[in-house]
Amino acid sequence: MATIEEWNQRYRTRDELTHEPAPLLVRAAESLPPGRALDLACGAGQNAAWLSSRGWQVVALDGASEAIRLVHELAPGVDARVIDLETDAPLPFDDATFDLVAILFFLHRPLFAEARRVLRPGGVLVSAIRMSGISAKYCVAPGEMRGFVPGFEVMYEREAEIAEIVARKSG
Repeated sequence: MATIEEWNQRYRTRDELTHEPAPLLVRAAESLPPGRALDLACGAGQNAAWLSSRGWQVVALDGASEAIRLVHELAPGVDARVIDLETDAPLPFDDATFDLVAILFFLHRPLFAEARRVLRPGGVLVSAIRMSGISAKYCVAPGEMRGFVPGFEVMYEREAEIAEIVARKSG
């Protein structure tokens, strides 16, 4: 997996960047009323920008300062912050702060407990994580995603090369 500096270089050169939001996030959020959203490991901000353009108040976090710079360019209304999601725990938010939390293509298992903590009852977690193709440390095993959302209502789940889950927090 790339280091923060390698990610910064990738964002500086804008290699492989897309402005298209993740289809899973679009499908999940289209039917929800806008509220507060947290985009964890936001990258260049395409998901945060899409949510913001639909009336969501978005906080976007990433460890790469160049990613956050791009978020500010793409979506000035997004509260984008540099936070190393692997070492800066807990997240700097009160319990039950967000209506939607997105964790897309970034795996740090303890982050899911923090996502559950900051999600309001009735809020939705949207996540897509690779199951293969990169180091096993950064891939989920079959059935693992469901284990990240105990007590949640699973609204959508799919496992192939990428594991996807959309789940609503009970309460």
